[in-house]
This record gives sequence, structure tokens and C-alpha cells, in this order.
Amino acid sequence: MGIDYTIKNDIFTLVIEGDFSAETIIGALKTGMADDRFTPPMRALFDARKAENPFAAETHEEEKTPYAEICNCFIPHWAVVAASDTILFNVAQIICAVSDLRGVDMRSYADIDEARSRLTWSNFYQQDPFCRIQSGSCRPHFTHQRISL
Repeated sequence: MGIDYTIKNDIFTLVIEGDFSAETIIGALKTGMADDRFTPPMRALFDARKAENPFAAETHEEEKTPYAEICNCFIPHWAVVAASDTILFNVAQIICAVSDLRGVDMRSYADIDEARSRLTWSNFYQQDPFCRIQSGSCRPHFTHQRISL
């Protein structure tokens, strides 16, 4: 169990199985973005169909939480497929709390094939003409900071 990633064409998929936390999601992002096949900007898909327990670890303000500065590495339209609404909410909460992706448009789907299809339905630049992401501007930065979820 845990979190793994796959990269197929321009879709970066995080596969969440079992328990998950901010640390495990950020760790999988960090590992996946270091993969030679990661060519920004990527489309992001979270497959949480096999996630068993929602994020439940308590975070205290004095603890340091992982943080990812990765907004220029992904297009701002993400898809999430989750086992339940609670898991869906917790995945979205973690992404918004521990990254600079607060303005990301996250859509939820019941079917993984529909989610993949919607991610590639139309060209990114047709979807969001005001947000031009150049691949050279992707400078992922992972750190720890004091925040609470």
C-alpha cells in the first residue's frame, strides 16, 4: 500500500492505495517529478479508488509540514477519482494546504477512464487562454514549513 505514480504521454497520475498523508503525497510528487519522463506542463490525475482511510493524522502548528512549489509544472485543470466523498475531500484539502496550487480547478469523477478522457478533451490552451505555462518555467521546490491542515 502507499502512493505510486505513472506517466503516460502528458498525464501524470498519482495512485493512492491505503492510508495517505501530506507527507506521502508530497513524497510521491517529488519522486515522480524527478522522473525523466516528466515533461511540464503535465496534466494531473489522482487515482484514489483504492484509498482505504481518509487523511486523519493530526497536524500541530509546531510541526513542520512538507510544502511543494509546483504550480508551473502542471496545467491548472486536475482530475480526481476517489473511493468516497470523504477521501475526495481529503485529497483536495492536502493538495491545497501543502502546495501553491490553491487556484487549481479540481474535478471529481466516478470512473478513471472518464477522468482521463476529460483531461485530454480539448487542448489546454483552448481551455484557459489567459494562463500560458512555458515548460522552462517549471522549477519544482520541495521544502518544509509550519502550517496546520
